[in-house]
Order: sequence, then C-alpha cells, then structure tokens
Amino acid sequence: MTDPGAGTLRAARRLLWALLVPVLLLLAVLTVLQYQQRMQDAERDLLRRAQERAQELEAVVRPAMAHVQDLRALMEQRWHDPPDGGPALRQALQPRLADGRDDGWSLDTADAAQRARFGQVWWAAPDGSAPDATWLRRAQGFVELARIVHERAPGFEATWFAAAEVNTSFGYPWIDSTRILQSMGAPSLQAIDAPRQRAVQRSVQALAQDPEDTVFWGPPYVSQLNGQLVMSHGAMVVVDGRYRGEVSLDFRLDDLQTRITQWTAAPEAGADGVRVWITDVRGNVLADSQQPLAAPGQPGLADTPVLAPLVGRLPAGLGRPDLDATLFGPDHVHREAGWLLTAAVRIGSPWVYVQATPEHALRARVLPTIVPNLLLALALLASIVAGQWALQRSFVRPALAILDYLRALSADAEAPVPRLGGRWQGWIAAVTETFRRQRELQQHGRQTEALKAAIIDHAIAGIVSTDGQGRIVEFNPAAEAMFGRSRAEVLGLEVGALIVPPQHRAAHAAGMARMAAGGAPRVMGRRVQMTALRRDGSEFPMEMVLFRTELDGVVHYTASMSDITERVESAGQIERQRDALRQSEKLTAMGSLLAGVAHELNNPLAIVMGRASLLEEKTEGTALQADAQRIREAAERCGRIVRTFLNMARQRPQQRAPVQLNDLARAAAEMLGYTLRSHGIAIVLELAEPLPEVMADGDQVGQVLLNLVVNAQQALAGGDAARPRRITLQTGVEPRRENRAQRVWLRVADTGPGVPQGVQTRIFEPFFTTKAEGLGTGLGLSVSRSMLREHGGDLVLERDGSDGGGAAFRLSLPISGEARDSTASMPLDPAEPAAQARLLVVDDEDEIADVMRSMLEGAGYEVATAESGAVALELLQAARFDAIVSDLHMPGMDGAALWRAVRTQHPALARRMLFVTGDTLSPQAQRFLRETRCASLDKPFARADLLAAVQAVLAA
Repeated sequence: MTDPGAGTLRAARRLLWALLVPVLLLLAVLTVLQYQQRMQDAERDLLRRAQERAQELEAVVRPAMAHVQDLRALMEQRWHDPPDGGPALRQALQPRLADGRDDGWSLDTADAAQRARFGQVWWAAPDGSAPDATWLRRAQGFVELARIVHERAPGFEATWFAAAEVNTSFGYPWIDSTRILQSMGAPSLQAIDAPRQRAVQRSVQALAQDPEDTVFWGPPYVSQLNGQLVMSHGAMVVVDGRYRGEVSLDFRLDDLQTRITQWTAAPEAGADGVRVWITDVRGNVLADSQQPLAAPGQPGLADTPVLAPLVGRLPAGLGRPDLDATLFGPDHVHREAGWLLTAAVRIGSPWVYVQATPEHALRARVLPTIVPNLLLALALLASIVAGQWALQRSFVRPALAILDYLRALSADAEAPVPRLGGRWQGWIAAVTETFRRQRELQQHGRQTEALKAAIIDHAIAGIVSTDGQGRIVEFNPAAEAMFGRSRAEVLGLEVGALIVPPQHRAAHAAGMARMAAGGAPRVMGRRVQMTALRRDGSEFPMEMVLFRTELDGVVHYTASMSDITERVESAGQIERQRDALRQSEKLTAMGSLLAGVAHELNNPLAIVMGRASLLEEKTEGTALQADAQRIREAAERCGRIVRTFLNMARQRPQQRAPVQLNDLARAAAEMLGYTLRSHGIAIVLELAEPLPEVMADGDQVGQVLLNLVVNAQQALAGGDAARPRRITLQTGVEPRRENRAQRVWLRVADTGPGVPQGVQTRIFEPFFTTKAEGLGTGLGLSVSRSMLREHGGDLVLERDGSDGGGAAFRLSLPISGEARDSTASMPLDPAEPAAQARLLVVDDEDEIADVMRSMLEGAGYEVATAESGAVALELLQAARFDAIVSDLHMPGMDGAALWRAVRTQHPALARRMLFVTGDTLSPQAQRFLRETRCASLDKPFARADLLAAVQAVLAA
C-alpha cells in the first residue's frame, strides 16, 4: 500500500519547483518593468523641468509684452487727439545738418536733462519742413511713457516708434543720430527714407493678410545703443483700420545667456553632458549653454539679423530632427543616437526651452535605484527555498503524522497516539481534546435542535419559514390554528398564494423579487401590521416581524405572526369614543352659540308679541283683528321655537315636571318643519286628545324626540326618490297591565328603507351606526334609550321596514300619579287685578318698557316706567308702588343691584319684584333667581303670561 505521506512530500517538492520558476520569471519581468518605469519617470522629470524653464521664460517676457501693449494703446487711443504739450520738445528739437545742408530735425544738440527726458527724436520730412504741433504732441506723449517704461524695466534697452507718413522715429534712451546712421549704413536721415518705406509696405501687407496678427518678435540683431545682441518685440499701431507705425522694445540676449548658465550650474540641472538652448519659435538660437552667440561687427543695415539655427548646433549624431514635431508634439521628446531632445514652450511666449540629454547619463542615474530591489528579490527567493526546506523537516512531516492520527481518531476514539516529541505533544493533546469536544457539541446540537423544535411547536405566535423562493419550509401548530391549514398540506407551497390576500400578492411578489436581486428590504426586523387570509377566505389583521437567516449560503425568511383582531377592534372602539367626544364638544359649542342667538332674538320677539296683542285688542270687531291675530300667532310660534332652542342648549341637572307629549310633538314639528319641507318631506301629526301628562324632564324628552325625527329625515334622504317621503308623529295611551304603571307612548314612523336585517340587534349599541362617515357617532339611539329608561320608560324599534312601510321607533313614559287633565287649560286673561295697583316697570329698552306698560295699563294697572335702576330708585323715593317689573340685565345698575338697593331701602317691596330676562342660561342669572326666590318671566312672553306673573307677585 502506497504511503500517502511520501506522496505528499513528493507533491510538495514538485509544487516548490513549480512555484520557483514562475517567481524567478516574475522577478525578471518586474525588474525590467521597474527599469522602464524609472526611465520613463526620468524622462517625465526632464519634461517637467523643461516646462518649468519655459514658464520662467514666459514670466521674463510678460512685462515686455505688457509694455508694448501700453505703448500701442497710447498711440492708438490718442492718435487723433494727442495730449497737450510739445513746447519743451520743440525747444529742444534742433535742425540737423549733413554736408552743410539741412537734413532734418533731431535732439543731437539737446542738453543732458533734455536727453534724459525725451531720449532721441528725429523728423525728416521730404520737403524739409519743420515738425507740426500734432506730431510734437504725439512724440512728447510717447517718449514720456517710454521713459517710464525704461525706468520700470531697465532690461529693455530701447523703445522706438516709426511713423508711416514721414521719416520719423521716437526712441529712449538717447542715441546720437550719427551713430544710428552709421549702424544702418546710411549717410543722412533723408537717405533712409526708401528702406523705411519698404519696411512700411511690408508691414502694411502683413496687416492686410492677417489683421489680427499685429504683434511680432524680430530676429536677434546688434543693438545700436551699446553694440550688444538684442531681440525686438513690437506691435503695429493701427488707427481707423490703417497702418500708422510700429512700437517696439529691445530685449538683451545676454540675460537669456545668464539664465542658461545658472540653470546648467544648478544641482538639479540633470546628468552630465546636458546641452541647453533658448530659441525663438522659428528654431533660431538665442542662448546656448556651451556656445553663446557672438555679436558680429557692424552690419551693413540695422535689420540684418544674427541667425544661428538650432539644427547647426545639435550634438553629433542627432542629425536634423523634425523640430516642429519635437517642440509642439504631444510628448515634446525626440530620441535619436543615444540622445533625448526635450523642448517646452508656453502659449504666447516667443522663446522655447530646448535640452539635449545623453541616454547613458539617465541610465547611470536609474540603474543604482534598481540594484537594491533586485538584490532584495534574490534574497527573498533564497529565503523561500530555505524556509521550504526547514518547513518540510520541522513541520510538514510531523503535520502528516498528525493528519494520519486525525484520520484514525475520526474512525476510532481509542486510536493510538503517535510519538513526535515534546514540541508536537501539545498538538496531539489538542487534537484529541478537539475530537472529544466535537462529539460533545454534536450531542449538544442535537439537544438544542430538539429544544428549538419544541419551542416553535408550542409557541403562541404563528411561525412560518420560507426559502429564498417563498416556498414554505416550516409551519408551526399556532400557524395551523391561525390560518386553518395543516403543516403537511402547506410544506413546499408558495406562501403568497396561501396566506396573502389577493390584493396584496403583487406587492408581496415584488418584494421577494427585490430581495432576491440584492435590494434593501423594507419591512425586515420591524413590527408591521397587515392583513392575512384564512383557509375559508376570510381576512383578519395580524402583526408580523420578518427576519432573514442564511445557513450554508441558503437564505430563509421567517415570519412571527400574531392575530390582532381583538386589539384592532378595541382600538376602533376607542377611536369612535374619541370621535363621539369631539362631536359632543362641537354640540356644546353649538349650543352656546344657539343660546346666544336665541337671547338676542328675545327682546325683539317680546316687542312683536306685545304689540301684536295690543293691536289685536284695539282692532277687536274690525277686519284688521284677523291680521293682528295672525301676527301674534306667528310671533308666539317664533317664541316657542326660541324657547325650544334654549331648552335644548340648557346644561343643568335633570328637573322633572309634568310634561305633555303632544306639546313636545308639536314643538318638534314646528322647529324642524322648514328643514323637512326643504327636503321634500311631509310631517303628519296624529295626536290623541286628551293625553295624560307624564312626570319627566321636558328638555331631555324633547331632545330624544328631535333625535328620532332627524334620524328619520336622514333615512328618507337616502331612500327611493319615487316613494312618498313622510314622517308621522303619533301619540296614545297604553292599556293597563298588571304590575306596571300605565304609560303614554309616542311613535316616530317614516316611509324610508327601514333598518337592515343584520344590524337590528345592534342598533342601540354605543358607537354603532349605519350612517356614512361624518354623519353620525353611533351614540344617539343609545343615549336616548338611557334617558328614557332613567325616567322609567323605554325606546324600542317597533317596525323595521321589512314590510316596505319604513321604520318606526316608539318611546313610552309612565303616567305621573299627580298628573292633571290636559283639557283644563288656563284662561287667556287672569282674574281682575287688585284695585288701582301701582306698578313700576324698569327696562333699558324703551320699546319693551312701553309694550309692558301698555299691556299692564290695559289690564287696569297704574304703571310708571324707568329706563335704568338709578331712575327707578329715584321714583321709589318720590312715590309708592305695589310691585316692580324689572329687566335683569341692564347697563349701569342691573336688576340684581336694583334688588339689593330695594331690599335695603324698601324691604317689603323686595319680595314683590318680577324679573324679565332673555338670558336664563346664564349661571349668574340662575344663581341670583335661586338665592333671592324672586319670580321671573322669560322673553319673549305673551300678554297673558305677563299678567299672570304680575298677579302672582301681587298675591304673594
């Protein structure tokens, strides 16, 4: 049998050599790549340094360009209107004589101060005329600026302007004109007119060819000032589109030569053997690090250039490279014959920095940086080989022995322990202990799985687990009970089709697809409420927590769910109670508003009712009596409606008194009559006469009746428009029953659709309503039944409308033991008053006081009126009165203050005061009347009510 350990060793050796060969090749490739990279870095460094030098050259030339632009702008802007001046220049300008004749005008004879101020100016007109004023102003303005430029930048030696019209020039600093003519090879100022005109024609042609190219750099030439090499930067003066002359600055080339010397001497200049040049854009050398330009003798003409092409000064072997491609190409580097030619130029700069670097110099700089890395790589390779050998001897063989022991121990817990020495004995012990712990953990894992399964099976919450595709893999008993499905029938089925309602399945599928694609889950780990589907198709609310687990790369989703039907219903009931409370607060506020409106109507209604009664008496026996009677009845009807409003708005403890249901039915019909008619609903009264009274709180019973009528109105509004709309109010007396007090009843019946069959048993439950949202709170019938049962009565659904006749509700109340016959009505007028009783009427409204006075005087009383409490006290001091009829609320001294004053001054009269008020809802008014026990009369009132109240006060 082959020893697996020996085979492993041989495989390890083969693997070692298989790894060493690629590593060696990789080291070689990396070394070559590193060398190439370092060479490229060195070339980029050369190019970067060249760009820095070009940037320095641009900084040098920038002032010259700015000065030329300033000079040209001065001449162009002030050509037609030069600045004032010229007398000083005219005085200094003298004729110049050549061969004994007048040759022109110049500053040759000017003194030192004039020369320092004006430099050199000459004028040589063909006809020999003197300079004109305009020319003088231009000359003086130009030389003033040229002098300032020269003082600001001394490196620029000369500034010139040549006019196109005549042979003229302006220059600074001063140069003797004879010297200028000698350098130009001309005998006189007049003699240079022809060459000057040829130069002017060339400039005019250049301007015509390219109107935008008005700035130029000339080739190097010998300076007329000091014989040194200079380079001219100039610009054409163009006015009204015509060439007028040129301005220029001369830059000394020895400054460029000095800069090259400094650059090549700097430590960062680069490798040995480097050549550096500064050229113009045409490739002519301006400065050379090894062979500076030499100024020749005096040339024949001033524009004779000193040209030194770069191609003639390149190192041997470079040949004639394409300088345009080198200077303006994408990489600016030319390689040939072991040289690297690098160039850099800035846009707008006339000078180019050129550098030739030997490649062997770059290699000499780069190779020392490669050798340490190569040595380090070889040392690393040797370390790997030695480490492999030591690893095999000290670790691989013992590790193989331990592997054999692991294989034996996995099959037999009593396998023999190998002897490997003290170093490995700890590993052997660890392996043995590991296998022992593994067996224990496996046993513990089986126990844990059994415990988790028991917890899931006995959990109260429903637990449903699915795989990544939504197929059910776990369904505990609580879930079986919740959804009505067994675990066996749902395993492997898609969860969305079983427990997700149809309207939510699309969203569920989209969420599963999003999570499968790696999207962020929206409900993971959060408590969410949603709707679930039972086996029978019914839906119920539930609360769910969804979490994700991943085991061995397999994703599962588990949901823990609880049925929250009871909690949702409880929350809904609480919300309905809140809505009812808010509705109650709205009704309370509306009641306060209603009471205020009713109070404001009381005073005018009292006047109308009183005047109508008086008018009816005055027109008795005439044709107008019927009209007056109708006015009185309408006013009394308004008064009853207002009184009904006040009764509805009163918030006070229950007060029971004899109540006539027929009166409550008529009041309800009057109060809601207009609203019902506007909705096309007829109200019919079928009242039994006579009807015994009941002992009840009339306000509460009236509210119950109004609630029933309003419910009937709303039922008719939603019914069939083709059916007649009618509400019938009926009253009657129930037959006597054993062990039960006799009752009267009132039925409210309508011709609407009736009460639905499924809600008849719940219609009196609190917060249950069949109305649309916003039309009811579900408390009306419940509260109404509670009120009637507190009175010993009841409210029942007598007819549900299933027969097509609409719904009917019937309320019943026990007949009071002290009830009196309703047919015994009070007479319209009270008994005759006491003979000549004197009454004092106090009211701040004259109309009401006058009405009460007329009513009382018509009944035989002697009446005096007072418009305030203070006036009433004065009348009481002046005369005797048997009773006082006073308004309760008055400005200044009100009724309460008047009563306190009367109690002090006339104690007997304080017990015979009648207070008339329209604000019986006021707590202060109720408290005052209750404490003083004084009689009161609510506005509006009829004549009979007033006379009866006064007679009662007098009788007391």
